Amino acid sequence: MIPAVNEKRMVELFCELAAIPSLSGREGAIARRLSVLLKLMGAEVHTDDAGRKAGGETGNLIARFPGTAAAEPFLLCAHMDTVGPAAGVRPRVGRDRVTSDGNTVLGADCKAGIAVILEVLRTMDENRLRRPPVEVVFTVSEEMALLGAKYLDYGRLKARRGLILDSEQPVENVITSAPAADRMEIKVYGAAAHSGVAPEKGISAIQVVSDAVARMKLGRIDRETTANIGSISGGCASNIVPPFVELSGEARSHDPARLRRQTRHMEDCLKKAVRRVRVRADGKTLTPRYEFLVEPKFPNLRIGRSNPVLPLIAAAMKEEGLKMKPSASGGGTDANILFRHGIEAPVLATGMRAVHTTGEYLELKDFFACARLTLKVLEAWTRTKDDRN
Repeated sequence: MIPAVNEKRMVELFCELAAIPSLSGREGAIARRLSVLLKLMGAEVHTDDAGRKAGGETGNLIARFPGTAAAEPFLLCAHMDTVGPAAGVRPRVGRDRVTSDGNTVLGADCKAGIAVILEVLRTMDENRLRRPPVEVVFTVSEEMALLGAKYLDYGRLKARRGLILDSEQPVENVITSAPAADRMEIKVYGAAAHSGVAPEKGISAIQVVSDAVARMKLGRIDRETTANIGSISGGCASNIVPPFVELSGEARSHDPARLRRQTRHMEDCLKKAVRRVRVRADGKTLTPRYEFLVEPKFPNLRIGRSNPVLPLIAAAMKEEGLKMKPSASGGGTDANILFRHGIEAPVLATGMRAVHTTGEYLELKDFFACARLTLKVLEAWTRTKDDRN
């Protein structure tokens, strides 16, 4: 019989953590608090140098709890940072949810996941449940293109399987697939001229860009692929033919080949728009030029049905009267980066809703269910033999 989690303690801990400011790159205060809590719980705690590499206050927290059973190590992971506005978060506990006062985000993304992890380990310890060696990772700068996970000291980890606590989907949905993403920084150079006196001597970078973007396939490309131009800036004044425009965009796909194809398509549209413009001025032929810089944001996540954690999740959900639904996400999480490093960790929903808005809230029913599911999965993993590949 699996013991009950302490729901009152979970809410109190979440509210304490939510009130600690922890914007990306400024996670020092919450990292110090969590380090104390982890050590009091008997963990060996390390801080890696991800903070230095990412330009933040602190690195990722890596805590190791010794096992009491001969099972494979198991990873539990959530991120410490939040988006803004997050100055002076005041959690308000209602009958079925926790909210902010409406002036800030709540920070359930992802402090709900942190609270779940700590409560599960406390419950196992208090009830003397056998457990595998547990490695806890609390990352920094997840909201900044997963920088903490990218700079994580993987040499300190032995676990190859685990769970990420970081999803706002319904609790039955378990994220096993997420897209890879490319970030694009685009610059287009035209030629300045007086727009009233000699516009024919100029090349409007805005016009070139407009032509290119109008021909790009954007938004939902197919079932697995999306693309977006997120910002455009440039020009000098209303009486000057604009000589420069800068754009930023991205493409995402669950299929790396489709991602490459979409990125090439967007550059081809820009290349063709540039080639279509040729201006003769003062005896010279002027043409625009462009720079198209692509940076991978994160790799894709694709956890197959053979993953040994998934049947444990399914069994735990069945006990809760739920049916597990392997699901795809349109966004990236630390699971994407861990997957690239050989760690398969499905993503569980924690009850967070309306994330990245001042209307964010924590649905307590799913918050508590996430803790029960995590506890059951960890206890079931304890009963496995240390013979997995």
